[in-house]
Amino acid sequence: MGQSTIFSQVIKLISRSEFESIVTRHSGNKGLRSLDCWTWFGALLFGQLTGHDSIRAIERIFAHSDPVMQKLGFRPVRRATLADANQTRPIEVLDDLFHYVLRLAQTTAPKNGFRFDGQVLALDSTTIELCLSLSPWARFHHDKGAAKLHTAIDIAGDLPAFAVMTDGRVHDVRAAKEQIIFWPGTTVVFDRGYVDYAWLNELNQTGVWFVTRTKTNTQFKVVESRPTNRTRGHICDQVIYLKTLKGRLYQGKLRRITYKEPDTGKRLTFLTNRFDLSIQTICDLYKARWKVELFFKTMKQYLRIKKFLGTSANAVKAQILVALIAYLLVQILRFSLKTSVSIADAMAVVATLLLTKQPLSRLLGCLPRVTRHPPANQLAFNI
Repeated sequence: MGQSTIFSQVIKLISRSEFESIVTRHSGNKGLRSLDCWTWFGALLFGQLTGHDSIRAIERIFAHSDPVMQKLGFRPVRRATLADANQTRPIEVLDDLFHYVLRLAQTTAPKNGFRFDGQVLALDSTTIELCLSLSPWARFHHDKGAAKLHTAIDIAGDLPAFAVMTDGRVHDVRAAKEQIIFWPGTTVVFDRGYVDYAWLNELNQTGVWFVTRTKTNTQFKVVESRPTNRTRGHICDQVIYLKTLKGRLYQGKLRRITYKEPDTGKRLTFLTNRFDLSIQTICDLYKARWKVELFFKTMKQYLRIKKFLGTSANAVKAQILVALIAYLLVQILRFSLKTSVSIADAMAVVATLLLTKQPLSRLLGCLPRVTRHPPANQLAFNI
């Protein structure tokens, strides 16, 4: 039996029966005559993995009755039908598919050496610029357009826990309060742009832990000062109450920690409702927040979320969701092969060799050792 293409090996990670059940649940193929949801998704996924950011380029691959594509269940794709599908297909199909692939990734993800009792999520958002004249629904400010992707990275597995998309005007705190739910026992790490004392109080009341940085104008009353080790940069560890009218929206005590970075001398002040962890653990949790920033950097560098195949809100959201699914599929490959290849390198390899017939274990495995011998006729210098 011949080796399958890289694209075949990637997309076969998704159960076709599970996909069709999702489509049926949302009536995704209702009234269609040509481009079904499986082909629609396959075309978008192919564009993400290869870097093709135009419908014409995708059409070239799918328009002809290629035996490889037919074997995967894909029908021919035309520009007009793909453009229509991006605007009209139920986005819930891709949203449910994202959560299905996320569950697959979570079952194979290693813990990356991060040991902690309970889930730790790094929360943030990224702005994706859009042309306002083509996408008037995405008004940002002045004459600019943008959409926002809000997500949180599971620090233990480097996986996005959810995907919430809004237009650029929606503030991070508003999206968090209205559209994101955290399970009790979860520890959420975020920057001070999310500091809203009413929301922090809601998190505390529902059993969600948080670690953030204080705002510069925070007014508080110290009720207890705990001992610290200043030689390790631990300046203070205090139990406080907030004093301002907005601060009083948080009902209860908070922990305020000041840490001085040994290398730069920069002082960072954290605010948390965790009183059981050491100062260094709190500092390490906030430091791990960089993983969500690294995730956004990888998405923008290796996936197609800068130029879009459509201008409607549905088309933009569809492309972003498929980008997230592509990211998760490559992560599943890395986890399954137990490879040390980074996610960025893995995505670059997959993009370059997507239609070649090679085993993924060979491409993402360890590089062969090279024995270096000195040149046979090396000149000797007598000194």
